Amino acid sequence: MRALLKLFLDIGFLVGRPQDLPASRALLVLAAVLALATNYAVDTGFSHDIQRLGFAVAQTSLLGLWIAAFIAIRRLWVRYAQTMTAVYGSNVLINLVTWPLSFGHGFGALGSEILAIVLAVWFTAIVTKILWHALELPLPLSALMTLTGIFVSGWILITLFPLPKS
Repeated sequence: MRALLKLFLDIGFLVGRPQDLPASRALLVLAAVLALATNYAVDTGFSHDIQRLGFAVAQTSLLGLWIAAFIAIRRLWVRYAQTMTAVYGSNVLINLVTWPLSFGHGFGALGSEILAIVLAVWFTAIVTKILWHALELPLPLSALMTLTGIFVSGWILITLFPLPKS
């Protein structure tokens, strides 16, 4: 278990590769469930739990779908389990770092916003590196694919779950 945690941390700190993880369906499901749970835990923007749960399910599913689309385009399905395990595990890592921010204290408004931007850039870098390894594409193209997936997912999420009015 400790070795597995180290693999996820290595990926999160941009030194590990998705192919270092075991190609395990059970591990993929566990990582996806933990990503869903932590997405739910950190998103406190909705007043109703059902909206919050729907958003977390949609967010987790969209992440899996756009990466699956890129893997399908490259015809590298054999890498799906390791790639998605790495992505979902990284999502959990970022969410655990983000979790204290969801309570709304500790950093102040500006500090929280800056930290949120840093974490978004960090997650984008992690997913870019995972796709770079998994899809065997040039790094700039992997970055473009990551940004495209994140922006399209964000647009879909905002369309399905409009931001609450202040």
